[in-house]
Amino acid sequence: MTTINKQTVSVTTDCLCGEGDTDTLTEYCSGTCYEWQKEDVFALLGEWYVVNGIDEDDPILINAESVGWQHRSGFKWTTPMELDGALSLNGDFKIEWYLEDGETLTARRWSHDEPTGTGLFTFTHYKGCDKCGEPVLADIHKEELGFCVECQHAYFDHSDEE
Repeated sequence: MTTINKQTVSVTTDCLCGEGDTDTLTEYCSGTCYEWQKEDVFALLGEWYVVNGIDEDDPILINAESVGWQHRSGFKWTTPMELDGALSLNGDFKIEWYLEDGETLTARRWSHDEPTGTGLFTFTHYKGCDKCGEPVLADIHKEELGFCVECQHAYFDHSDEE
């Protein structure tokens, strides 16, 4: 039997400042609970970065399923420096981030247009080719000595020296 270590953190713009572990609204609520929740997201993302060898300028591809009231699919390129806000909306929302075994990062978002939640957002780590800069899957980048497949072929057949 395989045991999966899954961590979950969430951030919501609709948070309540409660006393202890309750969600009872207090008189001194300043709205800083959103910022506190973001710290948990930063810690989770930081662990994903370390485990996967992600640098701050590495490209990350976000794939999305069933987004918005029309349940559309799509993708977005971002970097680790912008990843925490890449799923945010201009309105009320909740995002749950999931990290499985330190390696697989996914997320789900709820909002006015997504009351039952989106499909999973998946995150794929890329590295820039050392020669042309094109995004390359991190595993291929390591296997191809820092090149994309095309630059690696040109390097080893010396066609770029002609």
